[in-house]
Amino acid sequence: MLICPICKEKLIKEGRIYKCSKNHTFDISKYGHSNLLLSNQKNSKIPGDNKDMVLSRKYFLEKGYYEGISNSVNNIILNLTTNNNINILDIGCGEGYYTNRLHKALTENKINSNILGIDISKEAIIAAAKSYKEISWLVASAMHLPVENESLDFIICMFAKIVPEEKMRTLKKGGKLIIVSTGENHLLEMKEVVYENVRKDFYSPIEDLNIFKHIERVNTKYETEILEPESIENLFNMTPYRWRSPQAGIEKLLALKTLKTTIEVNIDIFEKN
Repeated sequence: MLICPICKEKLIKEGRIYKCSKNHTFDISKYGHSNLLLSNQKNSKIPGDNKDMVLSRKYFLEKGYYEGISNSVNNIILNLTTNNNINILDIGCGEGYYTNRLHKALTENKINSNILGIDISKEAIIAAAKSYKEISWLVASAMHLPVENESLDFIICMFAKIVPEEKMRTLKKGGKLIIVSTGENHLLEMKEVVYENVRKDFYSPIEDLNIFKHIERVNTKYETEILEPESIENLFNMTPYRWRSPQAGIEKLLALKTLKTTIEVNIDIFEKN
């Protein structure tokens, strides 16, 4: 289901390269991923998360604190799946934690899945490709998906940028778009440590995705206790708060040995008519 990012012709895998009919070629790395991000599609010299940010997220997620989010997404897709062969795209897949857990859940339920994970961060995709070999990993832009028209049964977008037109183009008719965004109480207790005044607002994607039919919103909320100081720091470093927090609040947070906090996300399900 891959297409050439240059000419939009179908890409065929030949040994260690992807090649289109116009002879544009893209290497498959020793880790198994490919880079389909063109230079004119980059928003900076080194787009996306850097290596330190990727490792912070990887080490935090591997502790299992966000497993409840992963389970909710997996159960929704399992419940919506109507056949045993599905194509899935995970946009902004990062280091692949959620993508891999979804692949395992589908396999355990005897559903054949062709899963593609893309991220604009080269470091994130390298980390994913090193860890999870049964998924296709690509450095690519959500603004210019290297994916065939109407080839996807599901698109997952977890805490990532939303580009409605590309999602509409690549989804099959009746295909589902799963958008995961933070709820109003997400990491509330962590924010109360860092900030004097905490805002409890949240983003709703419904208005931005009015070209799709909104099916349902599933709220997932639970409390967890982070037991390691390094996990508290990793959590903070994988959030946008790391860029705009007062130094005194950061120091107060990083001095904690443990942290009880709320995890809350909204999972919005859309359908292509």
